[in-house]
Amino acid sequence: METMKRPYQILAIFLLLVSCFVMRESLELKYYTELGPGPGFFPIWLSVLMAVLAVVLFAKVTFRQVEPIPEDFFQTRSGYLRALAICLAWIWATLMLERLGYRLTVMIFFPFLLLTLGRVRWFVIVLFTVLGSLAVHIIFTKLLAVVLPDGPFDFIFEPLDSLFQSLDSVPGEVLGED
Repeated sequence: METMKRPYQILAIFLLLVSCFVMRESLELKYYTELGPGPGFFPIWLSVLMAVLAVVLFAKVTFRQVEPIPEDFFQTRSGYLRALAICLAWIWATLMLERLGYRLTVMIFFPFLLLTLGRVRWFVIVLFTVLGSLAVHIIFTKLLAVVLPDGPFDFIFEPLDSLFQSLDSVPGEVLGED
């Protein structure tokens, strides 16, 4: 009976290679700035953590008993097409992020991704799309002061931006702050 040993070992090696790539790219970024951790701080430590986990996974599946391959491990043609569609959607989102801007890219990407996964209710799709595109944009740009890419169609979001701009200008007494 075949086990999951070989697929897990391949996965561990792949994760180790990805972590090495992320580490190499992260070393190009500043590790620490005058204000604190720089843009390279988190990628470096995340790549170290991923490398450690990859080595642990490899050692675990190599030296311990591993479960047998499930009968449905090799999926149907539709499963492979679904996986390919998800990979292509990630590539598309990466290429369009600078061209369309964060909000519009995510507003197209999330529904496609959730519909491709299947069996997702419409309100979950709407919720994730709104939270993922609009709420995350507001949190990152307004609260965390992180610059996210704007696109040529961001004028669509001007009413929403002006609403949050007006909420920013509300005095603290009205909001119950001291």
